[in-house]
Amino acid sequence: MQTLQEKNKAVVRRFNEAFLVKGDTRAFEEIVATDFINHTGPAGNNDRTATRNFITELLHPALPDIRLEIFDMIAEGDKVVTHKAFTGTLQAPFMGQQPTGKKATLRIIDIIQLRDGQYIGHWSIRELITV
Repeated sequence: MQTLQEKNKAVVRRFNEAFLVKGDTRAFEEIVATDFINHTGPAGNNDRTATRNFITELLHPALPDIRLEIFDMIAEGDKVVTHKAFTGTLQAPFMGQQPTGKKATLRIIDIIQLRDGQYIGHWSIRELITV
């Protein structure tokens, strides 16, 4: 039988692979709760809509050939922490960087809080490295 932590890790992996990499908005709608708060986002622009728009309108155009590598995933209680990197070709402005047409890596440490298999909270540290 799967523990809560194993189930939560599977949800986080699905979100990363299905939505963040493949852009599957159905996965986003299923996984992100209506009362979700992105604690890293600016006040007033930190709900599920702002989070979805950040990915679909900024991240995906910036790195249209996005690839994911998850280095570590740790679960404790209702939280899952991932240390990961997205790589791709920087094709649009993103996080203060102008498009270069060269490889870029977005290194991230995320903390996701889940309830009943859905995201309800998010905290993140991000670093964009361009070559």
